[in-house]
Amino acid sequence: MRPMRPMRQLCPVAALWVVSALALAQQAAPPPAASPITDRFSVRAGAFIGSVSTEGHVDDPNSATPGTQISLEQDLGLTPDVHQGRVEFIFRLRERNRVRVDMWEINRSATATPTSDIVYGDIVLTPADQVESSFGWRQIDVTWTYSVLRGRRYELGVGLGAHAIQGDSDERVWARGLHESFTGAGPFATLALDGTWLITKRFSFNARAQYLSLNFNSNSGALGDYHADVQFRWRRNLAFGIGYESTHARVQVRNQNPNGEMTLDTHGAELFVRASF
Repeated sequence: MRPMRPMRQLCPVAALWVVSALALAQQAAPPPAASPITDRFSVRAGAFIGSVSTEGHVDDPNSATPGTQISLEQDLGLTPDVHQGRVEFIFRLRERNRVRVDMWEINRSATATPTSDIVYGDIVLTPADQVESSFGWRQIDVTWTYSVLRGRRYELGVGLGAHAIQGDSDERVWARGLHESFTGAGPFATLALDGTWLITKRFSFNARAQYLSLNFNSNSGALGDYHADVQFRWRRNLAFGIGYESTHARVQVRNQNPNGEMTLDTHGAELFVRASF
């Protein structure tokens, strides 16, 4: 039995060597690069530079004459240009759940003379009128996604979005004492798709899409929101980026006086800075 002793003595040495090798391998493994895939929290502040188009009609339910289909930019002089700041927050809950919160609004006003008669609710705007117009749109979005695919260089999530939307249009002719306003507001939901691809250690491509069309309480609406950007990770906790944003929204109201329909389309470029950890 004596020839077996060297073998028994080698077993603890071999086990110690394996444990040491595994420990060294773990120490040598580089930590994952800081990216939108690994961030636990981020806040993004950006400048949106784009254009907007607003169309619709406002009807008086007590009149047989429907409202005139108009463009607020072409017929009532509202500017089609949008230059505004936007803010977004993202919270990662555990490894695969993310919640994104963003908010924005558009407020415009103008004074113009219509080129033809416009039936707007229970008033008629004529080429002889100086019409004071204003339009406001406010939107708060909260979107949850679950990452069905997630790796060191990619992430793809699906989920749901909840949106609080309010749009209002106001027309006034001071000389004739005419005034009419239209408001549509309420909650809305969308289906969401959100993805990230880490191109290099510092560059990432990020895109998302949300859309849904539905009817509720004799009203109807549709909302589509699309975004894509490229981010450069300048420091571990700071990135700069450029992106493209497009939003289409439609609100149709049938249960109030006046009722009607409004559509809002915005699209343009966004420059932003993003802080995260």
